[in-house]
Amino acid sequence: MNPRLALRIGTLLAAVVLGFYALGQWMAGQDGPRTLDWYGDYEEHLWEPLRSGNLTLARTDAALGMGRLWMISADGAPLLVSRYRLESDGQVWRLQGVVALAEQQMASLVQAQAWTPGMTDQAVSPAVAAGLSGHLLERVSVIPEEAVEVRFIQGTFGNPDMRMEVRPGDEAWIYGRAGAVVAVNGELAHSIMFGLRPQ
Repeated sequence: MNPRLALRIGTLLAAVVLGFYALGQWMAGQDGPRTLDWYGDYEEHLWEPLRSGNLTLARTDAALGMGRLWMISADGAPLLVSRYRLESDGQVWRLQGVVALAEQQMASLVQAQAWTPGMTDQAVSPAVAAGLSGHLLERVSVIPEEAVEVRFIQGTFGNPDMRMEVRPGDEAWIYGRAGAVVAVNGELAHSIMFGLRPQ
């Protein structure tokens, strides 16, 4: 065989082998664990302070931009929440933090809003938010616009410490170290709630 032709064939074969190797590496990366960027991005400013019981409304607003306060009905009881919008990991996420209020403060707010059980969500004046800026958030829920594959959850948090069946097909994945509970259905995660504390 002509040495020049042999060199060309050898070079072509090497390029094909390298191409298949690169494709295999890329596919392995696609199938492997993937992390959710927002979790790492806000670890210092949100998740760590929430775990230690030091996350205030003002601190959350500083991290995510000014939120909007709402009075909502949760199982017939009033809750004051602050809502945020976040773009990360190729989609939009809604964040909702529950503001801790003393019983008397909640009673005053219920009266001011003329709130009754079962009412639709009511916007609360921004002036109220200014007065509550030092209040703590009890928990924060993170809800994707479109459910995410559980491999992103496992890539971010690892395997859950516990899986609890909520109803047939629905599970709660509990992560003690992260203080998180993930709502899972099949291979999809629909929400992540932070604020779980050890008993």
